[in-house]
Amino acid sequence: MKTEYLTSAAKAEQLPKTILGEFSFIGRSNVGKSSLINSILLHGGLARTSRTPGRTQMANFFVVNDQWHFVDLPGYGFSKTANADHRDWQNLMNAYFDRPQIIRNLFLWDGRRELEDVDYQLLGHLSERKPVIFVMTKCDKLNRSELEKAKTFFANAVQSKGAKLDRIFAVSTIKKTGIDELRDYLFTLSL
Repeated sequence: MKTEYLTSAAKAEQLPKTILGEFSFIGRSNVGKSSLINSILLHGGLARTSRTPGRTQMANFFVVNDQWHFVDLPGYGFSKTANADHRDWQNLMNAYFDRPQIIRNLFLWDGRRELEDVDYQLLGHLSERKPVIFVMTKCDKLNRSELEKAKTFFANAVQSKGAKLDRIFAVSTIKKTGIDELRDYLFTLSL
């Protein structure tokens, strides 16, 4: 699989003017967006990972097989940036999610956590624009019974709040579970 870094955008006006279809990866800080991108693309260090929440502060664009982009978006919920930078982040996100080339938004969520109002609001906002794939991360921390309960709970909870999900995937970048299924699904959508 051919993958390469394209560019990063800290502000709306820095978003690249491209025509390739895009898959966006969004979620709270430290949910594993960069790790998931690296696992899907079979590339250990393409997207920068960190144990420190809030490290990704720009929209990072990666070209995959010269056919589409994977976009690692800044996490929300925790950031080392000052409040003054929050306006730039909000403008960047609003401009990004209006891009017509988005194929799917992938909403990443730690399957051990509960969703809060801000999460439901974001899911609703995203699903009004494009289909949303709900990706439960860090599933190696759950046993099979807990995992099935979490999948059912999240599907019902999100639907009850009015957001529409395309699919739900449960993944672990540590054990590499669910990664192949998610990759196959994404690459089918982009044809």
